[in-house]
Amino acid sequence: MTDKVTKLLSKLSKKDLVRIRKTIESIAKLELEGLDIKTLKGQTGIFRVRVGSFRIIFEINARKKPNILSVSRRNE
Repeated sequence: MTDKVTKLLSKLSKKDLVRIRKTIESIAKLELEGLDIKTLKGQTGIFRVRVGSFRIIFEINARKKPNILSVSRRNE
C-alpha cells in the first residue's frame, strides 16, 4: 500500500476502517468471490471494488500478487 492509502485509512471511522480492511485482506488472499469488482475501462489488469461509499483500486501483477493503488470516496 502507498503512503496516501495509509494516510486515508488513519482518518476513517472505525466502522469504515473495519469494512475496508476486511476487503483489502480478501484482495490480498485473492478471495474475490462476493466482492463488487469491475475492470477499469481502458485498463488491463487494474480493477476497482466498491465498499460502501469507498472505492478501492488495485492491480494484480504477473506473479498473481495484488497491489492496492488507491482508496478513496466514490464522490472524489
